[in-house]
Amino acid sequence: MLDGLGYGDLEKLMGLEVFPEFKIPNRPVKGKFPEIEFEHPDCVLVVFPSGIGEFNVDYKNLSLGLSEFSKLDWKGKPNLLSKEHVIWDIIYRTAEVVKKGLELGDRLCVHPFQSGGVCSEGSYKGLTAREVIRKRRSAVDMDGKTEIRRDTFYQILLHCLPSGLRSGGKQGKQLVLPFRSLPWDSEVHAALFVHRVSGLPKGLYFLVRNEGHFDDLRKAMRSEFTWKKPAGCPDGLPLYELSTGDCRELSMRLSCHQDIAGDGCFSLGMVAHFEPTLRHKGVWMYPRLFWETGMLGQVLYLEAHAVGISATGIGCFFDDPVHEVLGLEGSEFQSLYHFTVGGPVIDKRIMSLPAYPGPAIDA
Repeated sequence: MLDGLGYGDLEKLMGLEVFPEFKIPNRPVKGKFPEIEFEHPDCVLVVFPSGIGEFNVDYKNLSLGLSEFSKLDWKGKPNLLSKEHVIWDIIYRTAEVVKKGLELGDRLCVHPFQSGGVCSEGSYKGLTAREVIRKRRSAVDMDGKTEIRRDTFYQILLHCLPSGLRSGGKQGKQLVLPFRSLPWDSEVHAALFVHRVSGLPKGLYFLVRNEGHFDDLRKAMRSEFTWKKPAGCPDGLPLYELSTGDCRELSMRLSCHQDIAGDGCFSLGMVAHFEPTLRHKGVWMYPRLFWETGMLGQVLYLEAHAVGISATGIGCFFDDPVHEVLGLEGSEFQSLYHFTVGGPVIDKRIMSLPAYPGPAIDA
Protein backbone atom coordinates (compact mmCIF):
# COMPACT_ATOMS: atom_id res chain seq x y z
CA MET A 1 0.00 0.00 0.00
CA LEU A 2 1.30 3.44 -0.98
CA ASP A 3 0.10 4.86 2.31
CA GLY A 4 2.22 8.00 2.13
CA LEU A 5 -0.31 9.54 -0.25
CA GLY A 6 -3.00 11.68 1.31
CA TYR A 7 -6.76 11.71 0.82
CA GLY A 8 -6.51 14.71 -1.54
CA ASP A 9 -3.93 12.91 -3.70
CA LEU A 10 -6.22 9.90 -4.06
CA GLU A 11 -9.16 12.14 -4.99
CA LYS A 12 -7.12 13.68 -7.83
CA LEU A 13 -5.81 10.30 -9.01
CA MET A 14 -9.29 8.78 -9.21
CA GLY A 15 -11.01 11.84 -10.61
CA LEU A 16 -13.21 12.26 -7.55
CA GLU A 17 -12.56 15.92 -6.78
CA VAL A 18 -15.04 16.79 -9.54
CA PHE A 19 -17.90 15.95 -7.16
CA PRO A 20 -19.52 19.09 -5.69
CA GLU A 21 -18.62 19.83 -2.09
CA PHE A 22 -21.17 18.40 0.32
CA LYS A 23 -22.29 20.60 3.20
CA ILE A 24 -22.79 18.36 6.22
CA PRO A 25 -25.98 19.09 8.19
CA ASN A 26 -25.88 19.41 11.97
CA ARG A 27 -28.46 16.66 12.52
CA PRO A 28 -29.82 13.56 10.71
CA VAL A 29 -31.85 14.60 7.67
CA LYS A 30 -33.99 12.60 5.24
CA GLY A 31 -34.80 13.73 1.71
CA LYS A 32 -33.51 14.10 -1.84
CA PHE A 33 -29.77 14.79 -1.74
CA PRO A 34 -28.20 13.69 -5.04
CA GLU A 35 -24.90 15.29 -4.00
CA ILE A 36 -24.57 12.72 -1.20
CA GLU A 37 -23.49 10.01 -3.65
CA PHE A 38 -19.88 11.12 -3.95
CA GLU A 39 -17.12 8.52 -3.74
CA HIS A 40 -14.56 8.06 -0.96
CA PRO A 41 -11.09 7.01 -2.16
CA ASP A 42 -9.29 4.67 0.22
CA CYS A 43 -5.89 3.51 -0.95
CA VAL A 44 -3.52 2.68 -3.80
CA LEU A 45 -1.76 -0.68 -3.96
CA VAL A 46 1.38 -1.38 -5.95
CA VAL A 47 1.72 -4.85 -7.54
CA PHE A 48 5.29 -5.99 -8.12
CA PRO A 49 7.32 -9.14 -8.93
CA SER A 50 8.50 -11.25 -6.03
CA GLY A 51 12.08 -10.86 -4.90
CA ILE A 52 12.12 -7.06 -4.87
CA GLY A 53 13.26 -5.74 -1.52
CA GLU A 54 12.37 -2.08 -1.64
CA PHE A 55 11.08 0.81 -3.75
CA ASN A 56 12.24 4.39 -3.71
CA VAL A 57 9.05 6.44 -3.59
CA ASP A 58 9.31 10.22 -3.65
CA TYR A 59 5.89 11.04 -2.23
CA LYS A 60 6.40 14.79 -2.59
CA ASN A 61 7.02 14.59 -6.35
CA LEU A 62 4.37 11.91 -6.75
CA SER A 63 1.85 14.22 -5.10
CA LEU A 64 2.94 17.11 -7.37
CA GLY A 65 2.47 14.87 -10.39
CA LEU A 66 -1.00 13.86 -9.26
CA SER A 67 -1.96 17.53 -8.94
CA GLU A 68 -1.82 17.66 -12.75
CA PHE A 69 -4.77 15.26 -12.85
CA SER A 70 -6.97 18.17 -11.79
CA LYS A 71 -6.51 19.61 -15.28
CA LEU A 72 -7.96 16.53 -16.99
CA ASP A 73 -11.42 16.48 -18.53
CA TRP A 74 -13.11 13.61 -16.71
CA LYS A 75 -15.72 11.74 -18.75
CA GLY A 76 -18.99 10.15 -17.68
CA LYS A 77 -21.51 10.82 -14.96
CA PRO A 78 -22.28 8.37 -12.15
CA ASN A 79 -25.81 7.01 -11.89
CA LEU A 80 -27.81 7.84 -8.78
CA LEU A 81 -28.51 4.80 -6.62
CA SER A 82 -31.36 6.16 -4.50
CA LYS A 83 -34.16 8.65 -4.86
CA GLU A 84 -33.98 9.54 -1.19
CA HIS A 85 -31.29 9.41 1.46
CA VAL A 86 -31.01 9.56 5.21
CA ILE A 87 -27.96 11.66 6.04
CA TRP A 88 -26.47 10.54 9.34
CA ASP A 89 -24.40 13.62 10.03
CA ILE A 90 -22.07 11.95 12.56
CA ILE A 91 -20.84 9.51 9.88
CA TYR A 92 -19.81 12.29 7.50
CA ARG A 93 -18.26 14.38 10.28
CA THR A 94 -16.19 11.36 11.32
CA ALA A 95 -15.16 10.76 7.70
CA GLU A 96 -13.90 14.34 7.52
CA VAL A 97 -11.86 14.05 10.71
CA VAL A 98 -10.08 10.83 9.67
CA LYS A 99 -8.94 11.97 6.23
CA LYS A 100 -5.23 11.27 5.94
CA GLY A 101 -2.73 13.90 4.84
CA LEU A 102 0.34 13.49 2.65
CA GLU A 103 3.28 11.88 4.48
CA LEU A 104 6.69 12.54 2.94
CA GLY A 105 9.07 9.62 2.76
CA ASP A 106 11.55 8.13 0.35
CA ARG A 107 11.27 4.41 0.90
CA LEU A 108 8.55 1.79 0.72
CA CYS A 109 9.83 -1.14 2.75
CA VAL A 110 8.93 -4.57 1.38
CA HIS A 111 9.39 -7.20 4.07
CA PRO A 112 10.49 -10.76 3.19
CA PHE A 113 7.55 -12.99 2.38
CA GLN A 114 6.46 -15.38 5.11
CA SER A 115 4.19 -18.40 4.72
CA GLY A 116 1.42 -19.30 7.15
CA GLY A 117 1.78 -22.04 9.72
CA VAL A 118 0.48 -25.57 9.16
CA CYS A 119 -0.53 -28.07 11.83
CA SER A 120 -3.39 -29.91 10.10
CA GLU A 121 -3.14 -29.67 6.33
CA GLY A 122 -5.47 -32.67 6.08
CA SER A 123 -8.33 -30.48 7.36
CA TYR A 124 -8.65 -28.87 3.94
CA LYS A 125 -10.93 -30.30 1.27
CA GLY A 126 -8.52 -30.09 -1.67
CA LEU A 127 -10.16 -27.04 -3.27
CA THR A 128 -8.09 -24.62 -5.32
CA ALA A 129 -7.74 -21.01 -4.19
CA ARG A 130 -9.95 -19.99 -7.14
CA GLU A 131 -12.70 -22.38 -6.04
CA VAL A 132 -12.60 -21.26 -2.42
CA ILE A 133 -12.63 -17.54 -3.25
CA ARG A 134 -15.43 -17.78 -5.82
CA LYS A 135 -17.62 -20.10 -3.78
CA ARG A 136 -17.30 -17.95 -0.66
CA ARG A 137 -20.76 -17.04 0.66
CA SER A 138 -22.06 -15.61 3.92
CA ALA A 139 -24.06 -18.10 5.97
CA VAL A 140 -27.55 -16.85 6.83
CA ASP A 141 -27.98 -19.36 9.68
CA MET A 142 -25.95 -21.97 11.61
CA ASP A 143 -27.18 -25.49 12.30
CA GLY A 144 -26.23 -25.59 16.01
CA LYS A 145 -24.72 -29.10 15.76
CA THR A 146 -21.68 -29.16 13.45
CA GLU A 147 -18.38 -29.75 15.24
CA ILE A 148 -14.83 -29.28 14.05
CA ARG A 149 -11.73 -31.00 15.38
CA ARG A 150 -9.29 -29.20 17.63
CA ASP A 151 -6.52 -29.41 15.00
CA THR A 152 -8.84 -27.85 12.41
CA PHE A 153 -9.57 -24.99 14.79
CA TYR A 154 -5.86 -24.43 15.39
CA GLN A 155 -5.18 -24.59 11.66
CA ILE A 156 -7.74 -21.85 10.97
CA LEU A 157 -6.21 -19.63 13.66
CA LEU A 158 -2.66 -20.17 12.39
CA HIS A 159 -3.68 -18.54 9.12
CA CYS A 160 -5.14 -15.59 11.07
CA LEU A 161 -1.68 -14.66 12.38
CA PRO A 162 -0.06 -11.61 10.76
CA SER A 163 3.57 -12.77 10.90
CA GLY A 164 3.09 -16.37 9.77
CA LEU A 165 5.38 -19.22 10.73
CA ARG A 166 8.36 -17.69 12.53
CA SER A 167 11.03 -19.54 14.46
CA GLY A 168 11.46 -17.70 17.73
CA GLY A 169 9.91 -14.46 16.49
CA LYS A 170 6.85 -12.80 17.96
CA GLN A 171 3.63 -12.07 16.13
CA GLY A 172 3.06 -8.43 15.20
CA LYS A 173 4.58 -7.40 11.89
CA GLN A 174 2.27 -8.24 8.98
CA LEU A 175 4.30 -10.50 6.68
CA VAL A 176 1.90 -13.10 5.27
CA LEU A 177 -0.85 -12.85 2.67
CA PRO A 178 -3.18 -11.04 2.74
CA PHE A 179 -2.11 -9.07 5.82
CA ARG A 180 1.24 -8.00 4.30
CA SER A 181 -0.55 -5.43 2.14
CA LEU A 182 -1.16 -3.38 5.31
CA PRO A 183 1.96 -1.34 6.19
CA TRP A 184 1.43 -1.18 9.96
CA ASP A 185 2.02 -3.81 12.65
CA SER A 186 -1.13 -5.70 13.59
CA GLU A 187 -3.45 -3.84 15.97
CA VAL A 188 -6.39 -6.30 16.09
CA HIS A 189 -6.87 -9.32 18.38
CA ALA A 190 -9.67 -11.88 18.75
CA ALA A 191 -11.72 -12.86 21.80
CA LEU A 192 -13.05 -16.32 20.92
CA PHE A 193 -16.19 -18.03 22.21
CA VAL A 194 -15.61 -21.75 21.60
CA HIS A 195 -18.83 -23.78 21.35
CA ARG A 196 -18.26 -26.96 19.31
CA VAL A 197 -14.61 -27.85 18.92
CA SER A 198 -14.03 -31.51 19.78
CA GLY A 199 -11.07 -31.98 22.11
CA LEU A 200 -11.27 -28.43 23.41
CA PRO A 201 -13.33 -27.27 26.44
CA LYS A 202 -16.11 -24.79 25.74
CA GLY A 203 -15.23 -21.36 26.94
CA LEU A 204 -13.61 -18.01 26.34
CA TYR A 205 -10.22 -17.87 24.62
CA PHE A 206 -8.02 -15.06 23.31
CA LEU A 207 -5.82 -14.91 20.21
CA VAL A 208 -3.03 -12.35 20.65
CA ARG A 209 -2.18 -11.23 17.11
CA ASN A 210 0.45 -8.75 18.24
CA GLU A 211 2.47 -10.16 21.10
CA GLY A 212 3.86 -6.72 21.89
CA HIS A 213 0.42 -6.01 23.40
CA PHE A 214 0.37 -9.12 25.60
CA ASP A 215 1.31 -7.48 28.91
CA ASP A 216 -1.09 -4.56 28.34
CA LEU A 217 -3.91 -6.95 27.45
CA ARG A 218 -3.38 -9.12 30.50
CA LYS A 219 -3.21 -6.07 32.75
CA ALA A 220 -6.35 -4.53 31.19
CA MET A 221 -8.50 -7.68 31.39
CA ARG A 222 -10.03 -9.58 34.31
CA SER A 223 -7.52 -10.73 36.91
CA GLU A 224 -9.22 -14.13 37.27
CA PHE A 225 -8.53 -15.14 33.65
CA THR A 226 -6.12 -18.07 33.50
CA TRP A 227 -4.14 -17.18 30.33
CA LYS A 228 -2.98 -20.76 29.82
CA LYS A 229 -2.16 -22.45 26.54
CA PRO A 230 -4.86 -25.01 25.63
CA ALA A 231 -4.02 -28.68 25.11
CA GLY A 232 -2.35 -29.48 21.81
CA CYS A 233 -1.89 -25.83 20.88
CA PRO A 234 0.93 -25.54 18.32
CA ASP A 235 4.13 -23.76 19.22
CA GLY A 236 3.97 -20.26 17.82
CA LEU A 237 0.18 -19.93 18.09
CA PRO A 238 -0.44 -17.27 20.78
CA LEU A 239 -3.86 -18.63 21.80
CA TYR A 240 -4.84 -18.57 25.47
CA GLU A 241 -7.68 -20.10 27.47
CA LEU A 242 -9.23 -17.43 29.69
CA SER A 243 -12.11 -19.34 31.29
CA THR A 244 -14.10 -22.50 30.57
CA GLY A 245 -17.85 -22.97 30.46
CA ASP A 246 -20.78 -22.88 28.07
CA CYS A 247 -20.85 -19.38 26.59
CA ARG A 248 -23.34 -19.91 23.77
CA GLU A 249 -26.03 -17.80 25.40
CA LEU A 250 -23.50 -15.13 26.34
CA SER A 251 -22.13 -14.84 22.82
CA MET A 252 -25.66 -14.51 21.41
CA ARG A 253 -26.53 -11.74 23.87
CA LEU A 254 -23.37 -9.84 23.01
CA SER A 255 -24.15 -10.08 19.29
CA CYS A 256 -27.56 -8.38 19.55
CA HIS A 257 -29.25 -11.66 20.58
CA GLN A 258 -28.50 -13.29 17.21
CA ASP A 259 -28.60 -17.11 17.25
CA ILE A 260 -25.76 -17.40 14.71
CA ALA A 261 -23.26 -16.29 17.38
CA GLY A 262 -24.04 -19.35 19.52
CA ASP A 263 -25.06 -21.92 16.90
CA GLY A 264 -21.68 -22.13 15.16
CA CYS A 265 -18.50 -23.94 16.10
CA PHE A 266 -17.05 -20.73 17.48
CA SER A 267 -17.63 -17.00 17.33
CA LEU A 268 -15.40 -14.07 18.12
CA GLY A 269 -15.16 -10.39 18.83
CA MET A 270 -12.31 -8.48 17.19
CA VAL A 271 -10.66 -6.21 19.75
CA ALA A 272 -8.41 -3.41 18.52
CA HIS A 273 -5.53 -1.65 20.26
CA PHE A 274 -7.45 1.59 19.96
CA GLU A 275 -6.70 4.88 21.71
CA PRO A 276 -2.89 4.47 21.81
CA THR A 277 -2.89 3.70 18.07
CA LEU A 278 -4.91 6.82 17.23
CA ARG A 279 -2.78 8.94 19.56
CA HIS A 280 0.62 7.77 18.32
CA LYS A 281 -0.11 7.30 14.60
CA GLY A 282 -3.01 9.67 13.97
CA VAL A 283 -6.80 9.62 13.90
CA TRP A 284 -6.62 8.55 10.24
CA MET A 285 -5.88 5.06 11.61
CA TYR A 286 -9.53 4.78 12.73
CA PRO A 287 -10.87 3.44 9.39
CA ARG A 288 -7.68 1.45 8.90
CA LEU A 289 -8.40 -0.52 12.06
CA PHE A 290 -11.65 -1.55 10.42
CA TRP A 291 -9.74 -2.51 7.27
CA GLU A 292 -7.70 -4.89 9.43
CA THR A 293 -10.82 -6.41 11.02
CA GLY A 294 -12.30 -6.82 7.54
CA MET A 295 -9.19 -8.54 6.26
CA LEU A 296 -9.19 -10.90 9.25
CA GLY A 297 -12.86 -11.63 8.57
CA GLN A 298 -12.15 -12.48 4.92
CA VAL A 299 -9.42 -14.91 5.99
CA LEU A 300 -11.91 -16.59 8.34
CA TYR A 301 -14.44 -16.82 5.49
CA LEU A 302 -11.92 -18.51 3.20
CA GLU A 303 -10.55 -20.82 5.89
CA ALA A 304 -14.07 -21.92 6.83
CA HIS A 305 -14.99 -22.76 3.24
CA ALA A 306 -11.65 -24.49 2.69
CA VAL A 307 -12.36 -26.91 5.57
CA GLY A 308 -15.96 -27.53 4.44
CA ILE A 309 -18.04 -25.27 6.70
CA SER A 310 -19.10 -21.62 6.45
CA ALA A 311 -18.98 -18.26 8.23
CA THR A 312 -20.51 -14.83 8.41
CA GLY A 313 -19.66 -11.42 9.78
CA ILE A 314 -21.78 -9.96 12.57
CA GLY A 315 -22.07 -6.20 12.33
CA CYS A 316 -24.56 -5.78 15.17
CA PHE A 317 -23.13 -6.23 18.67
CA PHE A 318 -22.99 -4.48 22.03
CA ASP A 319 -19.44 -3.24 22.55
CA ASP A 320 -19.78 -2.07 26.17
CA PRO A 321 -21.05 -5.49 27.36
CA VAL A 322 -18.18 -7.11 25.43
CA HIS A 323 -15.78 -4.88 27.35
CA GLU A 324 -17.52 -5.82 30.61
CA VAL A 325 -17.12 -9.54 29.90
CA LEU A 326 -13.40 -9.06 29.23
CA GLY A 327 -12.94 -6.58 32.07
CA LEU A 328 -11.81 -3.78 29.74
CA GLU A 329 -12.23 -0.17 30.84
CA GLY A 330 -11.51 3.06 29.01
CA SER A 331 -10.57 3.04 25.34
CA GLU A 332 -7.14 1.41 25.29
CA PHE A 333 -8.81 -1.59 23.65
CA GLN A 334 -12.06 -1.42 21.70
CA SER A 335 -14.40 -4.08 20.27
CA LEU A 336 -14.85 -3.28 16.55
CA TYR A 337 -16.40 -6.29 14.80
CA HIS A 338 -17.86 -9.78 15.42
CA PHE A 339 -17.77 -13.00 13.43
CA THR A 340 -19.03 -16.58 13.57
CA VAL A 341 -17.87 -19.85 11.99
CA GLY A 342 -19.83 -23.09 11.78
CA GLY A 343 -22.09 -25.45 9.85
CA PRO A 344 -24.41 -23.46 7.58
CA VAL A 345 -28.14 -23.95 7.13
CA ILE A 346 -28.69 -23.75 3.38
CA ASP A 347 -31.65 -21.61 2.32
CA LYS A 348 -32.98 -23.45 -0.73
CA ARG A 349 -35.00 -20.40 -1.76
CA ILE A 350 -31.75 -18.69 -2.76
CA MET A 351 -30.34 -19.54 -6.19
CA SER A 352 -26.57 -19.40 -6.60
CA LEU A 353 -25.31 -18.42 -10.06
CA PRO A 354 -21.68 -18.18 -11.29
CA ALA A 355 -19.92 -15.21 -9.72
CA TYR A 356 -18.16 -14.23 -12.95
CA PRO A 357 -18.70 -15.09 -16.63
CA GLY A 358 -16.03 -17.35 -18.03
CA PRO A 359 -15.21 -20.61 -19.76
CA ALA A 360 -15.93 -22.69 -16.66
CA ILE A 361 -18.72 -22.80 -14.08
CA ASP A 362 -17.49 -21.14 -10.92
CA ALA A 363 -20.43 -21.51 -8.54
